[in-house]
Amino acid sequence: MTVPCESNLPEAGAGWTVIQRRKDGSVNFNRTWSEYREGFGNLHGEFFLGLEKIHLLTQSQPHELFVFLGDFFNETRYARYNNFVIGNEKEFYELKELGTFSGTASDSMQTHINQKFSTPDRDSSNNCAKYYSSGWWFSNCYRCNLNGKYINIDNGTDVNGIEWRWWKARPMKFAQMMIRPLE
Repeated sequence: MTVPCESNLPEAGAGWTVIQRRKDGSVNFNRTWSEYREGFGNLHGEFFLGLEKIHLLTQSQPHELFVFLGDFFNETRYARYNNFVIGNEKEFYELKELGTFSGTASDSMQTHINQKFSTPDRDSSNNCAKYYSSGWWFSNCYRCNLNGKYINIDNGTDVNGIEWRWWKARPMKFAQMMIRPLE
């Protein structure tokens, strides 16, 4: 399995596997269950690694999750969780654990714990995946959705894009999710 690595973020340290990246809207994240399961996009640009790969990487030992975010005003923030666990496909890749939060972006993921992953064609989230045209661990519908529609500008009104609500309830320009084994 080919996976992209990241080692140049001072906030994160080295040794991370990138599992999701959004930066320019070049890849449509309104995808089917099978596409989210297998992964899609360009590993050098925007992509989602795939739920099955993420599950396989994280099932053998504890992993931490690092989320790096950027807005349209060139401000960046991050969120780190020290115990990222998702279930298998029979469990709909449920977000089982995140562990303890640290970082500068506020904690927008905790409300998504115990939520099944949903896509527009396999929606267990009261139609949130259909409404927001993306796959995610939706919870009433969300406090963050890093797979939302890419909006090319922060116009202050359209909040249904890539979002991390407790930092800014506005579209993000950049989002990257990374995991690495706990030391």
